Amino acid sequence: MRQRALLFGLAVAVVLPAHELQDNRATLVLREKTHLSVTLYLAYADILHQALAPQRPLPEFLMVYSALKPEDLGRQLQRAQSKFQAETHIYGQFGEIPLTNWSWPDAKQTQSTMQQRIMQAMVDPAGHAHDQPLEIHAEAVSDKEITQIRVRFPDEFQRVLVVAYRPTQSWAEPKQLSRPIKF
Repeated sequence: MRQRALLFGLAVAVVLPAHELQDNRATLVLREKTHLSVTLYLAYADILHQALAPQRPLPEFLMVYSALKPEDLGRQLQRAQSKFQAETHIYGQFGEIPLTNWSWPDAKQTQSTMQQRIMQAMVDPAGHAHDQPLEIHAEAVSDKEITQIRVRFPDEFQRVLVVAYRPTQSWAEPKQLSRPIKF
């Protein structure tokens, strides 16, 4: 059984193309004057590779970590997530605004994503297998009104496209036009 897994891993290592990380994105929404909602869209397997085993080739990392028991993978994910949380910062005009209520993909979802990536590489060896970005959520609540912010992300995220906005809300009554909605 071990030989078979090793052979499979070597086959994938030959087939799985090397590539650069996909662009990662962050959406920052000012919900109220002091409440910022943060959604990260990350090439999760790629950033985990950079955080947990950058010395290993990506195909080998995917094979090893996708085959871990969910509880073992969960411990590794917790280690990486703690690092990412500690290295993600939002600064308002009065100093750092702490991020709380982090929501990360669980071990089963992460493992499934890695396994799908391996299967895609086997089916389409010439293609560049990429994950769909996974969503990570967090909140930042300030005791003062937020009028501007600056962000810093972990090195593993590489370049991050930041989209920020403050939504407007209004009611549309039945059988009536809404008030003008401006963009």
